[in-house]
Amino acid sequence: MSATPFDLDHVSVINSCRLELESAGNPSYVVAIVDETGAVHLAPMVFSTVGPAADHATRLNRAAFGTNEQVVIVSRSAAGRRAMFTVVEPRTLRKLHQRLEVIEESFHEMDTKI
Repeated sequence: MSATPFDLDHVSVINSCRLELESAGNPSYVVAIVDETGAVHLAPMVFSTVGPAADHATRLNRAAFGTNEQVVIVSRSAAGRRAMFTVVEPRTLRKLHQRLEVIEESFHEMDTKI
């Protein structure tokens, strides 16, 4: 599906994928299917590179053709104290949305006095 059938709530999509992406390592990619109600359904695998994620998303996109579902890839990469979440269109890998976040640290992780 080349045209977007509806507007995505990118933050909601990222938050739906957050746990899987954060627990999978760095970098990580997950394929998400968003239906017309905005519900996010994740593919059962988390990928470590974009190539296999794009291949899987392309197969799902063909299955979703003609329906009101949109397939996207959501990725997470972290460096230092920053994490970048990106939502991309799987066929062209065009960036639809990017979100930069600060990774929170506990006092124990900072190894300083309170």
